Amino acid sequence: MKKIVTFALCLGFGLAFSQVKETEILPAKDQSEEPVLSKDIKSAEYPGGLMALRKDIADKIRTRKIKGKGIITARAKFTVNVEGKIDDIIVTGDNADFNKETERALKSLKAQWKPAKSNGIIVRSYYTFPLNINFE
Repeated sequence: MKKIVTFALCLGFGLAFSQVKETEILPAKDQSEEPVLSKDIKSAEYPGGLMALRKDIADKIRTRKIKGKGIITARAKFTVNVEGKIDDIIVTGDNADFNKETERALKSLKAQWKPAKSNGIIVRSYYTFPLNINFE
């Protein structure tokens, strides 16, 4: 009988003091303050163009840290803020090592972007950049 009572007390304390993980729902971001893009848009530019961006990223990626075979792909999504710096980097792909290296390479870029303009106003812009690496 003592074992049953002890078990019931332990179970009761476990249920009473168990933690519940609650998720906090953040309010939606007010986008009324952001400028509305029009047809007069000049996108952000990397110094030297997109081929220079590809080359700079390829030079910074350390392939020895990536484990995999065949063709590995990743998609980097980031924003270029009004100061010409890269923010909000998200890299998705099948290989976690390649994703981490791509994110690290993007963060380590020192070149300043020329920010996007809409109707002559400097605005934040979004980029999606595909990357591939081939291990033979």
